[in-house]
Amino acid sequence: MSVRIIFVRHGETAANTGHVWQGQGDSGLSAAGKAQADDLGRRLSSWEFGPVVSSDLGRTLDTARIAGLVPEPDPVWREMNIGRWEGLTRTEVAEQYPEELAALRRGEVVRMGGGETWAEFAERVDAAFEALVGRLDDGDQGVVVAHGGVIHAVVSGVLGIRGLGRPWRVDRIRNTALTVVEADHRGRRVRVLNDATHTRTVPHPDETGPVVTLVRHGETEANVAGRWQGRTDGKLTERGLAQGAGLAGRLDGVAHVYASPLLRARLTAEAFARAGGLAVREHPGLTEIAFGSWEDLTPEEARLADPETFHRVYDLGEDLPRGGTGESHGAAIRRLERVVGEMIAAHPEGSVGLFSHGGIIRAYAVAVAGLEHATRRRLSIPGNAAVSRIRIGEDGPTVADYNVGLL
Repeated sequence: MSVRIIFVRHGETAANTGHVWQGQGDSGLSAAGKAQADDLGRRLSSWEFGPVVSSDLGRTLDTARIAGLVPEPDPVWREMNIGRWEGLTRTEVAEQYPEELAALRRGEVVRMGGGETWAEFAERVDAAFEALVGRLDDGDQGVVVAHGGVIHAVVSGVLGIRGLGRPWRVDRIRNTALTVVEADHRGRRVRVLNDATHTRTVPHPDETGPVVTLVRHGETEANVAGRWQGRTDGKLTERGLAQGAGLAGRLDGVAHVYASPLLRARLTAEAFARAGGLAVREHPGLTEIAFGSWEDLTPEEARLADPETFHRVYDLGEDLPRGGTGESHGAAIRRLERVVGEMIAAHPEGSVGLFSHGGIIRAYAVAVAGLEHATRRRLSIPGNAAVSRIRIGEDGPTVADYNVGLL
């Protein structure tokens, strides 16, 4: 059985604009929040859903109503109870409750403002998530309209990063953004993270750091056939060319375009750049992971050709060179890290678009988020012409969004 759950954060509230922690208190949607919900409704208007559920707080119910959804309200999907901290800014919490905040930063168990502990909150959200999965039939997709903390709890649980030090390497969830989690017999995985393209805004460079935009190439014939291309070259399909041209309306702020030298990435970059009169420069560091003897094979063919190495890599989770003579994920990650560092140094304003490949983009995002190689499949490979953004802050990179613009 395979099902999908689409998580939606509520629209902007007055408390959000004032940087106030709401918790289980409530604040009405701002004018911008109502417009975001309206944009969300247009995006979802042609979709088919199974169950639609929501937190019972006003800001989520209003978002759902404006978007044309009719959810089942359920308090289990409420934001975290932060007790005395509700209605305060982060600065006011630090001033009034410095010991609680210091203990939280040390990783101690804290009832935030006398409300819930993180473990209690996560347990509540996990139980609600699994209960909803159990309600869905094969092929169904459900919708949850909830809160940023709820969605972070789901994402951190699915990715297995809750035990890492805070803050996590995943940006805060944006108002009305879509985050998609898939569940089947193999487990749970995050397919889309923080997709707010319907609001016509994207993560831009700000005081927390510049942003690098990573784009997977458009569809190829090998993609349609389910073959691993690696360094094997190949042209785009007609659909792939159209996907590249369609990026022109989705990559606001990209002024510098770099592409893998492989034809499929370069053609995608050129199709995007043509609309804005931008130049495309090749960079060898953006090339796909080399798959050695597995190049141009399907996964089933690769398993038959080299069962021992395939088993060690894909069943046991060892990070070996693909196909015996190819490249490991670790080597590919280090390669893309160097490229990103080079791009930030050359373009500190962060207006860079890097056109590359699904395998290396996923590998880099997995490393940024803090996953181990063995758990990399908890994050889906980005789709053709999907966009993923990494914010480079003083404390290191974070995943701003991932695999967006396809839904």
